[in-house]
Amino acid sequence: MREYHGSTAPLVRPIMAELAFEQKPEHLFITCVDSRVVPNTITASGPGDLFINRNVGNLVPRYGSRTPDDSVAATVEYAVDVLDIRTITVCGHSNCGAMAALLAGGREVRHLTSLTRWLRHGLPSLTRFLDAEPSGDAPPLTRLCQINVAQQLDNLLTYPWLRERAEAGDLELIGLFLDLETAVVHVLDRSSGAFVPVPDDAPDEASTNAS
Repeated sequence: MREYHGSTAPLVRPIMAELAFEQKPEHLFITCVDSRVVPNTITASGPGDLFINRNVGNLVPRYGSRTPDDSVAATVEYAVDVLDIRTITVCGHSNCGAMAALLAGGREVRHLTSLTRWLRHGLPSLTRFLDAEPSGDAPPLTRLCQINVAQQLDNLLTYPWLRERAEAGDLELIGLFLDLETAVVHVLDRSSGAFVPVPDDAPDEASTNAS
């Protein structure tokens, strides 16, 4: 905290003063709690740019799920209905412990009751992984981590009010995948289901929009 007050606080004070009584983020960023994933770093953004939801496995419980959890839905609802955010990104990453637990059948975390209950929201991703034909040389865990991102975007569309906005073109859904070893971010091409490099010609200000 001393370092923050001595070096960082003076730098961010002007913008924080502007944001003190109102926030106007343009982007909802849903990602994992993993400490190696730093949203503002990989999106080159700063205070007030991102409305962030972090949870184990970057999961979005499906609408009407048998295992209720309102935390993510409340975040999305507030972001879209109150803050009028029009871009939602789900960002997964390599070597995700939540996906590793799903791949192992949940045996290693069975003693963690809350985590075990939460990971049930990842079962559609696991089913999708098991039904998919392996492609390329990616190991199973990497493939599941990537499939999980696509599944969470589909889960968002199970919310009728959100699907209506997306179909009307008022809301954009983006999938990202961070490779921890290389620090490279890829974006999901939803037409092919593949993760591709972020376009080099994307304007700087679009880094926050991951386009």
